[in-house]
Amino acid sequence: MLARHKVDVPASIPASTQGEGDVQRQPLCPSPECQLSVDVVLLSSCGALIGAHRKNLDDFGDGFPSDDSITDSTDPVKLTEDEKTLKLLLLFMHKQIYPKVSSLSGDQLFGLAEAAEKYMVFSAISACNVFIETNPKAFPVQSMFYGAKFEYPDIADAAAPFTIGKTLANIRAYANNNDTVVYAWLQYREAYIQVAERALTPTSTLHVAGREVPHVCKAWKKYLAATIPKLPRTTMNALSLFAKGEFDLSVYEEHSDLECPPCRMLAKSWRSDVRDMLEEVPSFHTFL
Repeated sequence: MLARHKVDVPASIPASTQGEGDVQRQPLCPSPECQLSVDVVLLSSCGALIGAHRKNLDDFGDGFPSDDSITDSTDPVKLTEDEKTLKLLLLFMHKQIYPKVSSLSGDQLFGLAEAAEKYMVFSAISACNVFIETNPKAFPVQSMFYGAKFEYPDIADAAAPFTIGKTLANIRAYANNNDTVVYAWLQYREAYIQVAERALTPTSTLHVAGREVPHVCKAWKKYLAATIPKLPRTTMNALSLFAKGEFDLSVYEEHSDLECPPCRMLAKSWRSDVRDMLEEVPSFHTFL
């Protein structure tokens, strides 16, 4: 498991925010119903000051030090997360009903999930994990990278099939220099490319069927003329259908009631080959 992060928390909020005539400038806790006094201030990556509570940071997270290790500095704690992410994270660090993550955008969801992992806020980790794993179609590429980065193979495996119709550029857009996962994805997608090529390539059509020399049976020609137009036109089209779960194996059977027994067997083997290859694609995490 990746090492989580610890930051030093100052003993009190900055003096400039505590003067009698400066009360309005004191950063507020993002929880609207919170009655606790703000005794530590977080500084987001965008320069926003956010009120927090040392005890809550200690009780609800393991990425912050405990009270007895707090520094004497009165400066805000500088963090790398943006304001929205930190405010969301702090909502999971109160004794209250936690916010729903289902309405968050992809960037907000995974910003929260990564921050929760970094500061070990387990309430937020749990909420994010449950949603991401049960909704792999929502943000498949981000989910795959998240599952791989934080060693959640079930999440990575659930999301990966929905990424195979993406381009390499689509994948790299979320890679954040994680070439190990990109390489694993290329290997994983290659397995599906092989399935797609089989799905679009008819079995050899030559057989004797009563003649002395191998020939292409008229029944097979008729079968192909009816079947091929219903197949995806390209490998990428096939990958897209695989990713959506919309590739219909019954297409190989619609016109397979052929008079020629060898041709019937060819049609049957074409379908079974594609089915078996799809079932045998290894789970994504095995390529990591």
